Amino acid sequence: MATTTATQIQQLYVGLLGRAADQGGLNWWADQVTTGGKTLEDVRASFVTSTEYTTTYGAAATRADLVTSIYQNLFERTPSADEVKYWAETDTRPADQLVAAFIEFAGAADQAVINNKTFVAQTYTDTVGTNFNAAGAASVIANVDGTPASVSTAISNISNGTLTGLVPGVALINALAVANADKVAYGVTAAASNTTFDANKDGVVTAAEAKDAFDTANTARFTGVSSKSTADLTADVNTKTTELAAAKLAVTAVTGGSAAVAAYDTAVAAQKTLIGNVTAAAAKTAAEGVTAAVKASIDVAVPATATGTAVSFATLSQAFAGNATAITDGDSLIIALKTPGTDTASITAHTKLVTELAKVTTFGAQLTAAVDKELALIKAAGDVTSAENTLKVIDNSLTASVVEGADYISKAVAQTSANDLLVKAQAADATLNTAKVVVDKYTSLDTAILSSKTAINNFVAANADKVTITDISGGTSVQATAKADVFYFANKATTTDFSIGGTNNFGTGDSIVLGSGYTFNSGALSTGNSNTLEFFLVKSTTGTQVVIENDAFGNSNTVVGADGNITASPNATVINLVGVTADHLSVANGVVSYV
Repeated sequence: MATTTATQIQQLYVGLLGRAADQGGLNWWADQVTTGGKTLEDVRASFVTSTEYTTTYGAAATRADLVTSIYQNLFERTPSADEVKYWAETDTRPADQLVAAFIEFAGAADQAVINNKTFVAQTYTDTVGTNFNAAGAASVIANVDGTPASVSTAISNISNGTLTGLVPGVALINALAVANADKVAYGVTAAASNTTFDANKDGVVTAAEAKDAFDTANTARFTGVSSKSTADLTADVNTKTTELAAAKLAVTAVTGGSAAVAAYDTAVAAQKTLIGNVTAAAAKTAAEGVTAAVKASIDVAVPATATGTAVSFATLSQAFAGNATAITDGDSLIIALKTPGTDTASITAHTKLVTELAKVTTFGAQLTAAVDKELALIKAAGDVTSAENTLKVIDNSLTASVVEGADYISKAVAQTSANDLLVKAQAADATLNTAKVVVDKYTSLDTAILSSKTAINNFVAANADKVTITDISGGTSVQATAKADVFYFANKATTTDFSIGGTNNFGTGDSIVLGSGYTFNSGALSTGNSNTLEFFLVKSTTGTQVVIENDAFGNSNTVVGADGNITASPNATVINLVGVTADHLSVANGVVSYV
């Protein structure tokens, strides 16, 4: 074990006082030594002159008694007669130096004991914080020896809160609180990265919303795209690619075949750039829809005639002067845009029309672009058809049984379709996998919550004769029992006010665990801090009210009647501890305890 300053001081607590250190004392002494204000010798000297030391060993304790007590504290055994004789008669160094000397000369077995005791003592100190209890600090190390089992037992006693001064099951309850908090926090994180999953747009993706998103994505993938796996679709693409390669080899062996295949491939690639992973017909329908939508806006925005510099159908028609098509509405405008002509005069007139239309800043350029997209799609489709016809002509020049050109077209279409289906499936898989990550995370979080609840239930069952642990999330009034009662919120969602007590009141050994996220405000409700999650203790006509904020509201909406009872608490939960006065309550680390 590393002998840090804190470790050495903890060993003094164990050896000289027979208990684990309190956090405040350990920190103070360690700070004094670290900053040079005191030495370890000063610390030891202070310990043996303290009231606690004198009370522990008795002012008139013999040297032999002192040696025996420190041996028992450090090594969990009684020293031999020779050991007592040596330290009592031969090595008579001052009492404050005995702990260091015993540790220095300890054998392997004794060293294992002090290491274990110091480890357990430090664990207790770190765990209890301000809930330190001297009796608990002594009992936690009392039976620790050199075995791992004794350490495990001691740590378990710290964890389950069965030591004097600790809250039974508090570590398990806090673990559940953390698990619930993790789930709440993840809902916000999931919404930030997966906005489409947040169905009601409240900034949180719930487990139900994640499941809905997964189901939708699953249907879209395996019903909307293909029931085949990505591996099978990849195999289909490979098969179609092989078949296409064979068909290409066959057609290029025919005179003129290579040029025809190259022209066809070029035309198909150009069309593919325009249409993406949909069919040519679907792309054309979509483009026509855009054109129609913009045309409707043009019909509203552009008048038949206008004065000044305003654009009208009349000015558009004038720009297109000399053409057979008069522009009187959106339909005739589109016809004009779609027939630019090929001679110089027609091209010039079409350019003037586009320039005039661009003056309609809200819709002009969009309509031109929409029409151009339609024209490009029509041209691309025509180029593909022309290339197909060229390939088919090659077939016609051969015997009736030879159809290399048509076969190549068929195989190319099949390969493209298979590849498009694979691309769509991969995109759908990505969406599905994203939803699955969220669903799986919620499954993991729910498992953690269930595990925490199970641990609490198991603890209750194992300590049924000593402890009753009650979930008060439902906001229903409850009675205390004759055993130690621990009340907690498995899920802090209630805003319902309720009471504890009546027939059996909240009493000695009972606690309410709110969680470390709460800060106790010892002032009046009016002193609430709107930036901090707080709880208050308020006197009532029947006992003491524990006012627990649901959010950091500062209790601005809490209403107190003339008799001191809270009559409205929309932003807080109020627990009335029947028959309990505030002087019987202690508060530490989000726990309200009866003392």
